[in-house]
Amino acid sequence: MILHLIRHANAMIKSTSGKDFDRTLSVKGRVEAKLLQTFVNTIELFNTDIYISSSQRTMETSSIALTNELFSNAVYLDELYLTSSDRLLKFINELNTEKDILLIGHNEGISALASYLTNQYVGLGTANYVGIDFPFINSKLISNGNGTIIRFFEPNS
Repeated sequence: MILHLIRHANAMIKSTSGKDFDRTLSVKGRVEAKLLQTFVNTIELFNTDIYISSSQRTMETSSIALTNELFSNAVYLDELYLTSSDRLLKFINELNTEKDILLIGHNEGISALASYLTNQYVGLGTANYVGIDFPFINSKLISNGNGTIIRFFEPNS
């Protein structure tokens, strides 16, 4: 089982509404998302469930980085907005799925989750990706230290 984690691309500092949830991608973020798209297209994602924070910046990142087929099958959830690593892990475990999982979310939760699952520091910058492999087939078994990083991508490297 593989868990794919992506942090949203770079966003504007403020939104027109004044709400953090509504911040859109910056010009830099759109460039990052396009670079992320090139990378994501090299990964096998056909047996993958996709869950994305419903914030504006995560939705925009996914609309650029994912193919139309993947994007149209994604599930957008308010509960993934700025959530903690503990809550993300609980969400993954409760999916109780044998499919791979792709999450697009926010820091600090997404980096802390990757670090916790691999027992090594993983700092995800904007539009960064980490793929973590687990030695079993069900997401309910994902826990501390039982994952191995198999892929990492950062558009600015």
